[in-house]
Amino acid sequence: MHEITKGRNLALLLLGGITLAYLLFDTRGLVKRLTLTMEKGSIEKKITLLQKQNSSMQIEIHKLLTSDKEIERIAREKYFMHRNGEKIIKVEPR
Repeated sequence: MHEITKGRNLALLLLGGITLAYLLFDTRGLVKRLTLTMEKGSIEKKITLLQKQNSSMQIEIHKLLTSDKEIERIAREKYFMHRNGEKIIKVEPR
């Protein structure tokens, strides 16, 4: 009778181990869920950053469409353009 109990306990332990492994490592398991949750958080942060960049670019587009001064500022800063008679002095940072 003692051997039957040992066999039953071993079978239950084996079944429990298989069930636990299935719950943890299956494609719908706990490990996969935790991985997807972390990935979701990372993607949400990236979306937030991209939305801020998009908003900033929309503001810049609006400025460029409505202000000649903004266009002149960018032309001077990025492309070193100048008015007739002006001299450009380039200062190197230390």
